[in-house]
Amino acid sequence: MREHMDTSERLQQVFRKVFQKDDLLVSASTTAKDIRMWDSLTHLELIAAVEEEFNIKFSFSEVMQFNAVGDMLVALSRKSGEI
Repeated sequence: MREHMDTSERLQQVFRKVFQKDDLLVSASTTAKDIRMWDSLTHLELIAAVEEEFNIKFSFSEVMQFNAVGDMLVALSRKSGEI
């Protein structure tokens, strides 16, 4: 099923898993301020889960530039060769 989902759908599923909230909806403009449980520890868990899901590794500088979900989507697209 995973191969039939686009990047944003897969990322949505990672967020739901990490935050243990099946009805969580994120968009490109979603930030940590929008999700009550998104703190620094959860951020690390989220990065690790995204890296595992997409079989990639983010550099420290990439992670530091993630201000919104859209920033993560752009980085994922770059790493997958989509842009």
